[in-house]
Amino acid sequence: MTKFSPGLIFLLGALAALGAAAIDMYLPSLPSIQSELGGVSENAQFTLSSFFIGLGVGQLFYGPISDALGRRKVLVVGLLLYCLGSLFCFFAGTMMELVIARFFQALGAAAGGVISRAMVRDVFNGEKAAQAQSFINLAFSLTPLMAPLVGGYLLIFFGWRSTFLALLLFGIICLLILVLKIPETLPIEKRNSLRLVPIVSGYKSVLRNSRSMGSIIAGALAFSCMFTYFAASPFIYIDLFKIPDQYYGFLFGLNVLGIIATSFINARTVLKYGPLVMLRIGVSIMCAGSIALVGMSIFQTMGIIGIIIPLFFVIGSIGFIGANAISIALEAFGELAGTTASLFGFTQMTLGAFCGFLVGFFHDGTAVPMGVIILILAFTSLAFLTLFVSKVGESGN
Repeated sequence: MTKFSPGLIFLLGALAALGAAAIDMYLPSLPSIQSELGGVSENAQFTLSSFFIGLGVGQLFYGPISDALGRRKVLVVGLLLYCLGSLFCFFAGTMMELVIARFFQALGAAAGGVISRAMVRDVFNGEKAAQAQSFINLAFSLTPLMAPLVGGYLLIFFGWRSTFLALLLFGIICLLILVLKIPETLPIEKRNSLRLVPIVSGYKSVLRNSRSMGSIIAGALAFSCMFTYFAASPFIYIDLFKIPDQYYGFLFGLNVLGIIATSFINARTVLKYGPLVMLRIGVSIMCAGSIALVGMSIFQTMGIIGIIIPLFFVIGSIGFIGANAISIALEAFGELAGTTASLFGFTQMTLGAFCGFLVGFFHDGTAVPMGVIILILAFTSLAFLTLFVSKVGESGN
């Protein structure tokens, strides 16, 4: 498949958005899910943690498997798993059933995120590849803006289960387009053998590189601040500050706009200052925002505005952190780009799952636990950046 295909580009964008949609669309429903199935908030937040674990585990395996068996077969399996997981979420009768169903939904969604990028490498070169990647990035940017709004209104009119029905429909549409319109993009002659030893060896090489691992962990810790916000914000906005369910998406979207703005600034300045400088700026902004967030959470002098403003800077800083952290991590591993990216995703999602657990465990009806967890994550990220990335980079090693 050598020519530009709008159908393929549309599918890649939709596949990339599977995981984001499944996270963001159901966030407004967390308090309602807790009320109907749980009784304590940490149980509802475990459904988010199990999703992060599924995404992380899936990212470790889909890349190597699709390199050996082809993209289309693996994608079909992933989408079927995503659809079945969504269906089980819809019928879940207990919180534990929903936690398990969310894990399998995420395990299927991980195929879309990993394989969509691999298909770009298979099909497009040069400007076409950049154009395809831009569309995928646009899907990532637009999904967190739209999904919570859609989820909020689905919750109001049809109940929380309708969000999983919508996600099921999304998965079925992607599956039908793939089966009916999209051919295999990886020729047999270009496929690798599915052997465990080279895969393990590749992961070992990345794990032994202190600069790459420092960047991976620093970036993953920063992303975990955002995942902490995902787990805590529905209860803070809806339960604590009594924001109507349908308006949660607007507050959520403010932070997404911050990410879009900083991503745009980063794209315009990174060639001049380099990824390390921009990564330092992002982590520093996150640290400053986390200090303000903790202060505002404890003293509550400005009400909800005192939470929204520092969160805008904490979450918005991701636009400076994400691209630069993975860029530095990949510097030494051009031939292991997929392996490095998978390890980054696995670390990011695993830490995110742990933070979701912490938010539930320390939940006390205030914004203080969220603020303290974000503060610890931000400054730990700064420590890894300083000790393992900045120092090594400046010494030339």
